[in-house]
Amino acid sequence: MTEELRKLINLILEGKTSSMLLSGKPFSKPEKIALYIAQAFLCDELKINNSLCDECQSCNLLSANSHPDFKVIERSKDRTQIQIQQIRDATNFIYSTPLISGTKIVLILNADELNFFAQDTLLKSLEEPPKNLKFILTTSKPYKLKPTVLSRLTHYKLNPDKHVLSSDLNNDGSLENNTNDFPEECWNQDGKIMKVFEDLASLKGIEIINFLIKDKDKDTLLVKLNWLSKIIEESILIHFTETLSDTPFAQLSKEIKNTIDLSALINLYDQILPVINSLQLNENLNYDFQTNGFNY
Repeated sequence: MTEELRKLINLILEGKTSSMLLSGKPFSKPEKIALYIAQAFLCDELKINNSLCDECQSCNLLSANSHPDFKVIERSKDRTQIQIQQIRDATNFIYSTPLISGTKIVLILNADELNFFAQDTLLKSLEEPPKNLKFILTTSKPYKLKPTVLSRLTHYKLNPDKHVLSSDLNNDGSLENNTNDFPEECWNQDGKIMKVFEDLASLKGIEIINFLIKDKDKDTLLVKLNWLSKIIEESILIHFTETLSDTPFAQLSKEIKNTIDLSALINLYDQILPVINSLQLNENLNYDFQTNGFNY
Protein backbone atom coordinates (compact mmCIF):
# COMPACT_ATOMS: atom_id res chain seq x y z
CA MET A 1 0.00 0.00 0.00
CA THR A 2 1.34 3.44 -0.91
CA GLU A 3 1.83 6.01 1.82
CA GLU A 4 -0.62 8.35 0.09
CA LEU A 5 -3.35 5.69 0.19
CA ARG A 6 -2.57 4.91 3.83
CA LYS A 7 -3.02 8.60 4.67
CA LEU A 8 -6.32 8.68 2.77
CA ILE A 9 -7.64 5.60 4.56
CA ASN A 10 -6.56 7.01 7.92
CA LEU A 11 -8.41 10.22 7.09
CA ILE A 12 -11.56 8.27 6.23
CA LEU A 13 -11.44 6.01 9.28
CA GLU A 14 -10.80 8.91 11.64
CA GLY A 15 -13.41 11.15 10.05
CA LYS A 16 -17.02 11.51 11.09
CA THR A 17 -18.58 11.16 7.65
CA SER A 18 -21.21 8.44 7.36
CA SER A 19 -21.47 8.47 3.56
CA MET A 20 -18.59 8.63 1.10
CA LEU A 21 -17.90 8.39 -2.60
CA LEU A 22 -14.65 6.98 -4.02
CA SER A 23 -14.18 8.03 -7.63
CA GLY A 24 -11.37 7.12 -9.97
CA LYS A 25 -10.40 5.57 -13.23
CA PRO A 26 -11.26 1.88 -13.45
CA PHE A 27 -7.59 0.93 -13.25
CA SER A 28 -7.40 2.83 -9.95
CA LYS A 29 -9.48 -0.10 -8.63
CA PRO A 30 -11.85 2.03 -6.52
CA GLU A 31 -13.89 -1.09 -5.71
CA LYS A 32 -10.84 -2.85 -4.20
CA ILE A 33 -9.92 0.20 -2.16
CA ALA A 34 -13.56 0.47 -1.03
CA LEU A 35 -13.48 -3.17 0.10
CA TYR A 36 -10.31 -2.51 2.08
CA ILE A 37 -11.92 0.51 3.76
CA ALA A 38 -15.05 -1.51 4.56
CA GLN A 39 -12.94 -4.27 6.08
CA ALA A 40 -10.99 -1.70 8.10
CA PHE A 41 -14.22 -0.35 9.56
CA LEU A 42 -15.29 -3.87 10.55
CA CYS A 43 -11.95 -5.39 11.60
CA ASP A 44 -11.81 -6.25 15.31
CA GLU A 45 -8.03 -6.02 15.63
CA LEU A 46 -6.74 -3.19 13.46
CA LYS A 47 -2.95 -3.02 13.67
CA ILE A 48 -0.74 0.05 13.71
CA ASN A 49 -1.40 2.46 10.80
CA ASN A 50 -4.85 0.88 10.39
CA SER A 51 -3.48 -2.30 8.82
CA LEU A 52 -5.94 -5.20 8.67
CA CYS A 53 -5.35 -8.16 10.94
CA ASP A 54 -6.91 -10.66 8.45
CA GLU A 55 -7.40 -13.02 11.40
CA CYS A 56 -10.37 -11.79 13.47
CA GLN A 57 -13.94 -13.01 13.14
CA SER A 58 -14.97 -10.05 10.98
CA CYS A 59 -12.03 -10.44 8.58
CA ASN A 60 -12.70 -14.18 8.24
CA LEU A 61 -16.41 -13.63 7.59
CA LEU A 62 -15.67 -10.97 4.99
CA SER A 63 -13.23 -13.30 3.30
CA ALA A 64 -16.01 -15.91 3.15
CA ASN A 65 -18.53 -13.33 1.85
CA SER A 66 -20.77 -14.00 4.83
CA HIS A 67 -20.38 -11.02 7.16
CA PRO A 68 -23.85 -10.18 8.55
CA ASP A 69 -23.03 -6.47 8.90
CA PHE A 70 -21.77 -5.98 5.35
CA LYS A 71 -23.99 -5.58 2.28
CA VAL A 72 -22.95 -5.06 -1.34
CA ILE A 73 -25.32 -3.53 -3.88
CA GLU A 74 -24.44 -3.74 -7.56
CA ARG A 75 -26.15 -4.06 -10.91
CA SER A 76 -27.62 -7.47 -11.67
CA LYS A 77 -26.09 -9.14 -14.71
CA ASP A 78 -29.44 -9.21 -16.49
CA ARG A 79 -30.04 -5.48 -15.96
CA THR A 80 -28.55 -2.28 -17.32
CA GLN A 81 -29.03 -0.32 -14.09
CA ILE A 82 -29.26 -0.77 -10.34
CA GLN A 83 -32.99 -0.95 -9.64
CA ILE A 84 -35.08 0.82 -7.02
CA GLN A 85 -36.12 -2.54 -5.56
CA GLN A 86 -32.50 -3.32 -4.71
CA ILE A 87 -32.35 -0.19 -2.56
CA ARG A 88 -35.72 -0.98 -0.99
CA ASP A 89 -34.57 -4.52 -0.22
CA ALA A 90 -31.64 -3.07 1.72
CA THR A 91 -33.89 -0.99 4.01
CA ASN A 92 -34.17 -3.62 6.74
CA PHE A 93 -30.40 -4.05 6.75
CA ILE A 94 -29.81 -0.28 6.87
CA TYR A 95 -32.05 0.31 9.87
CA SER A 96 -31.32 -2.85 11.85
CA THR A 97 -28.84 -3.21 14.70
CA PRO A 98 -25.36 -4.59 13.88
CA LEU A 99 -25.06 -8.25 14.75
CA ILE A 100 -21.35 -8.69 15.50
CA SER A 101 -19.66 -5.37 14.75
CA GLY A 102 -20.08 -1.85 16.01
CA THR A 103 -20.63 -0.63 12.44
CA LYS A 104 -22.54 -1.80 9.41
CA ILE A 105 -21.39 -1.14 5.85
CA VAL A 106 -23.42 -0.70 2.66
CA LEU A 107 -21.10 -0.79 -0.36
CA ILE A 108 -22.61 0.33 -3.68
CA LEU A 109 -20.35 -0.59 -6.61
CA ASN A 110 -20.50 1.53 -9.76
CA ALA A 111 -23.01 3.87 -8.18
CA ASP A 112 -23.41 5.71 -11.48
CA GLU A 113 -25.53 2.71 -12.53
CA LEU A 114 -28.23 3.59 -9.98
CA ASN A 115 -31.34 4.50 -11.94
CA PHE A 116 -33.23 7.73 -11.30
CA PHE A 117 -35.70 6.23 -8.83
CA ALA A 118 -33.05 4.18 -7.04
CA GLN A 119 -31.05 7.37 -6.43
CA ASP A 120 -34.13 9.08 -5.01
CA THR A 121 -34.79 6.16 -2.67
CA LEU A 122 -31.14 6.03 -1.59
CA LEU A 123 -31.21 9.77 -0.88
CA LYS A 124 -33.71 9.24 1.94
CA SER A 125 -31.22 7.04 3.79
CA LEU A 126 -28.29 9.34 3.00
CA GLU A 127 -30.14 12.30 4.49
CA GLU A 128 -30.72 10.60 7.86
CA PRO A 129 -28.39 7.59 8.12
CA PRO A 130 -28.33 5.51 11.32
CA LYS A 131 -25.36 6.35 13.55
CA ASN A 132 -23.94 2.84 13.21
CA LEU A 133 -24.02 2.75 9.38
CA LYS A 134 -21.47 3.69 6.73
CA PHE A 135 -22.30 4.11 3.04
CA ILE A 136 -19.40 3.60 0.63
CA LEU A 137 -20.09 4.29 -3.05
CA THR A 138 -17.67 3.83 -5.93
CA THR A 139 -17.78 5.21 -9.46
CA SER A 140 -15.70 6.24 -12.45
CA LYS A 141 -18.51 8.56 -13.62
CA PRO A 142 -19.47 10.83 -10.70
CA TYR A 143 -21.25 13.24 -13.04
CA LYS A 144 -24.01 10.65 -13.50
CA LEU A 145 -25.07 10.93 -9.87
CA LYS A 146 -27.75 13.49 -9.06
CA PRO A 147 -26.49 16.67 -7.37
CA THR A 148 -28.75 15.97 -4.39
CA VAL A 149 -27.04 12.60 -3.91
CA LEU A 150 -23.55 14.03 -4.40
CA SER A 151 -24.29 16.73 -1.83
CA ARG A 152 -24.77 14.03 0.84
CA LEU A 153 -21.47 12.29 0.11
CA THR A 154 -17.91 13.10 1.10
CA HIS A 155 -16.08 12.76 -2.21
CA TYR A 156 -12.60 11.21 -2.29
CA LYS A 157 -10.88 11.29 -5.69
CA LEU A 158 -8.41 8.45 -6.23
CA ASN A 159 -5.15 9.18 -8.01
CA PRO A 160 -4.00 6.03 -9.86
CA ASP A 161 -0.36 7.00 -9.35
CA LYS A 162 -0.68 7.50 -5.59
CA HIS A 163 -3.67 5.61 -4.20
CA VAL A 164 -2.87 1.96 -4.89
CA LEU A 165 -3.06 -1.08 -2.64
CA SER A 166 -0.14 -2.83 -4.30
CA SER A 167 2.41 -2.11 -7.00
CA ASP A 168 0.77 -4.41 -9.54
CA LEU A 169 -2.70 -2.83 -9.58
CA ASN A 170 -1.95 -0.70 -12.62
CA ASN A 171 -0.15 -3.42 -14.59
CA ASP A 172 -3.22 -4.57 -16.50
CA GLY A 173 -2.49 -3.05 -19.86
CA SER A 174 -4.73 -0.05 -19.23
CA LEU A 175 -3.85 3.28 -20.75
CA GLU A 176 -2.08 5.39 -18.14
CA ASN A 177 -3.05 9.07 -18.25
CA ASN A 178 -2.21 11.73 -15.72
CA THR A 179 -5.43 12.61 -13.90
CA ASN A 180 -4.99 16.23 -14.91
CA ASP A 181 -4.81 15.37 -18.62
CA PHE A 182 -8.50 14.54 -18.85
CA PRO A 183 -11.60 15.34 -16.75
CA GLU A 184 -13.17 12.66 -14.55
CA GLU A 185 -15.82 12.06 -17.21
CA CYS A 186 -13.09 10.54 -19.38
CA TRP A 187 -11.92 8.16 -16.65
CA ASN A 188 -14.11 5.37 -17.97
CA GLN A 189 -11.84 5.47 -21.03
CA ASP A 190 -14.86 5.93 -23.27
CA GLY A 191 -13.20 6.75 -26.59
CA LYS A 192 -16.00 9.05 -27.66
CA ILE A 193 -15.90 11.21 -24.54
CA MET A 194 -12.11 11.36 -24.60
CA LYS A 195 -12.21 12.46 -28.26
CA VAL A 196 -14.74 15.18 -27.37
CA PHE A 197 -12.36 16.61 -24.78
CA GLU A 198 -9.41 16.41 -27.16
CA ASP A 199 -11.41 18.39 -29.72
CA LEU A 200 -12.45 20.90 -27.05
CA ALA A 201 -8.87 21.43 -25.88
CA SER A 202 -7.85 22.60 -29.36
CA LEU A 203 -10.39 25.46 -29.48
CA LYS A 204 -9.97 29.13 -28.66
CA GLY A 205 -12.15 31.93 -27.35
CA ILE A 206 -15.85 31.84 -28.03
CA GLU A 207 -15.39 28.60 -30.01
CA ILE A 208 -15.11 26.80 -26.67
CA ILE A 209 -18.56 27.85 -25.50
CA ASN A 210 -20.16 27.31 -28.91
CA PHE A 211 -18.72 23.79 -29.03
CA LEU A 212 -20.11 22.92 -25.60
CA ILE A 213 -23.56 24.46 -26.12
CA LYS A 214 -24.53 24.04 -29.76
CA ASP A 215 -23.76 20.35 -30.36
CA LYS A 216 -27.00 18.45 -29.69
CA ASP A 217 -25.46 14.96 -29.30
CA LYS A 218 -27.56 13.54 -26.45
CA ASP A 219 -24.82 11.11 -25.41
CA THR A 220 -22.42 13.94 -24.60
CA LEU A 221 -24.74 16.85 -23.87
CA LEU A 222 -24.80 16.56 -20.09
CA VAL A 223 -21.05 15.96 -19.96
CA LYS A 224 -20.41 19.06 -22.09
CA LEU A 225 -22.61 21.31 -19.99
CA ASN A 226 -20.96 20.02 -16.81
CA TRP A 227 -17.59 20.84 -18.36
CA LEU A 228 -18.83 24.31 -19.30
CA SER A 229 -19.99 24.98 -15.74
CA LYS A 230 -16.55 24.00 -14.42
CA ILE A 231 -14.76 26.14 -17.02
CA ILE A 232 -16.90 29.15 -16.10
CA GLU A 233 -16.36 28.57 -12.36
CA GLU A 234 -12.60 28.51 -12.88
CA SER A 235 -12.75 31.56 -15.17
CA ILE A 236 -14.61 33.53 -12.52
CA LEU A 237 -12.07 32.41 -9.92
CA ILE A 238 -9.21 33.61 -12.11
CA HIS A 239 -10.90 37.01 -12.41
CA PHE A 240 -10.75 37.40 -8.64
CA THR A 241 -7.51 35.63 -7.72
CA GLU A 242 -5.42 35.70 -10.91
CA THR A 243 -4.48 32.13 -9.95
CA LEU A 244 -4.48 29.38 -12.56
CA SER A 245 -5.57 26.05 -11.07
CA ASP A 246 -4.02 22.69 -11.92
CA THR A 247 -7.03 21.04 -13.57
CA PRO A 248 -7.88 19.76 -17.06
CA PHE A 249 -9.80 22.98 -17.69
CA ALA A 250 -7.08 25.44 -16.63
CA GLN A 251 -6.06 26.75 -20.05
CA LEU A 252 -9.63 26.69 -21.35
CA SER A 253 -10.74 28.71 -18.32
CA LYS A 254 -7.98 31.24 -18.89
CA GLU A 255 -8.99 31.53 -22.54
CA ILE A 256 -12.63 32.19 -21.60
CA LYS A 257 -11.61 34.66 -18.90
CA ASN A 258 -9.70 36.65 -21.55
CA THR A 259 -12.64 36.48 -24.00
CA ILE A 260 -15.77 37.24 -21.97
CA ASP A 261 -16.20 39.83 -19.22
CA LEU A 262 -17.04 38.83 -15.67
CA SER A 263 -20.70 39.89 -15.65
CA ALA A 264 -21.41 37.96 -18.85
CA LEU A 265 -19.71 34.88 -17.40
CA ILE A 266 -21.81 35.00 -14.24
CA ASN A 267 -24.96 35.53 -16.32
CA LEU A 268 -24.16 32.54 -18.55
CA TYR A 269 -23.45 30.38 -15.49
CA ASP A 270 -26.86 31.25 -14.05
CA GLN A 271 -28.48 30.32 -17.37
CA ILE A 272 -26.90 26.89 -17.82
CA LEU A 273 -27.39 25.55 -14.29
CA PRO A 274 -31.19 25.04 -14.68
CA VAL A 275 -30.60 23.26 -17.99
CA ILE A 276 -28.06 20.93 -16.37
CA ASN A 277 -30.53 20.22 -13.59
CA SER A 278 -33.32 19.43 -16.08
CA LEU A 279 -31.08 17.04 -17.99
CA GLN A 280 -30.04 15.29 -14.79
CA LEU A 281 -33.69 14.86 -13.83
CA ASN A 282 -34.46 13.38 -17.27
CA GLU A 283 -37.04 16.05 -17.92
CA ASN A 284 -38.42 16.50 -21.43
CA LEU A 285 -36.29 19.54 -22.20
CA ASN A 286 -36.65 21.70 -25.32
CA TYR A 287 -32.93 22.19 -25.59
CA ASP A 288 -33.00 24.35 -28.73
CA PHE A 289 -35.43 26.78 -27.09
CA GLN A 290 -33.35 26.92 -23.92
CA THR A 291 -29.96 27.44 -25.56
CA ASN A 292 -31.16 29.94 -28.16
CA GLY A 293 -31.84 32.26 -25.26
CA PHE A 294 -28.32 32.05 -23.84
CA ASN A 295 -26.48 35.36 -23.82
CA TYR A 296 -22.68 35.38 -23.95
